[in-house]
Amino acid sequence: MTNELSDMLLESLDKVFRKHCTNERIQELDHGGFDADLWGVVEELGFKLAGLTEEEGGAGATTLDLVSLLRLAGRYCAPIPLAENMMIGPWLLVGTGLKMPLGPFCVGPAMPQEELLIKRSTQGWVLSGRLHQIGWPHQASRILSLARSEDQYFVVIIDLAKCKMEPVLNLAGETRATIIFDAITLSERELAPAQTGISTASIAQRGALARAALISGTLERALQLSLEYVGERKQFGQPLRKFQAIQQQLAIFAGEVVAAKAMTEQAATALDQGPAPNTIAAAKIRTGQAAGVGARIAHQVHGAMGFAQEYSLHHATRRLWAWRDENGSERYWSGLLGKAVASRGAENLWPMITGI
Repeated sequence: MTNELSDMLLESLDKVFRKHCTNERIQELDHGGFDADLWGVVEELGFKLAGLTEEEGGAGATTLDLVSLLRLAGRYCAPIPLAENMMIGPWLLVGTGLKMPLGPFCVGPAMPQEELLIKRSTQGWVLSGRLHQIGWPHQASRILSLARSEDQYFVVIIDLAKCKMEPVLNLAGETRATIIFDAITLSERELAPAQTGISTASIAQRGALARAALISGTLERALQLSLEYVGERKQFGQPLRKFQAIQQQLAIFAGEVVAAKAMTEQAATALDQGPAPNTIAAAKIRTGQAAGVGARIAHQVHGAMGFAQEYSLHHATRRLWAWRDENGSERYWSGLLGKAVASRGAENLWPMITGI
């Protein structure tokens, strides 16, 4: 995608979010809300298909472009499942011949160790298993996932009405669920062989990168609110931004924001060139760490105001706390990255870090 087209997509989505994602609207939709009007506009403008080629009906956006769009969604705390429907679902369906569901859909698995099993029967195909931390289950009618039959993966599209759900809300007030597939019968129209390279691990990695991008954007929002607040709030006759201790903490915060953005962009660029499990792991680890530091500093400089229900900071920081644990926590991805480093031996550590 050209820089001009990428800028056009970002500008267009920014206008949409600025109109719909007001503090009042985000507050109204707290605790399980979904902005159907916003979703309708985003889907009508084609952002759901942005990552597909022009021949496939999309805009030809790169993974880096998609990460930039998701960072924007995070900055506005947009209450829609853009990550699942733009970053993961269309990529999963490419080349399968399956039709993309209308409206928002769910995507699974969120973690690579979770796997659905499918087998032939006299009635067709039978699907079994369960998936945890599936996002937006009450706003969708279908879930896209991967199922394994012996040594082959299949992309499946499942009617959620056939499934059992154990719903919860995450810390951000977004709907999540454990979805149970209890010997569900599927027809040939509801599944197709997955493309080469697609596995539960690659889906989970893409989900982790999407979550890292959202975290990166929400950190930008929290920093912006903090800078505005210390410029307006006065203590001892002068703005808080004049105090050296406040300046130091905000400088640390700004460094975390820059690091999170740089790491997600590096992972997106690497994924555009091929599988990038280690870089994506590093991005999820680094953005999770930044989320912890950023949320702490934001609330320290705001004091009690940061927790006020009518003030927008808590919408941002609650998402940071929720998303850092979704699609794998820092501990989970650190474990995988550590095993990858150890398996290569000490002599390969420096080349692995530097790419030289």
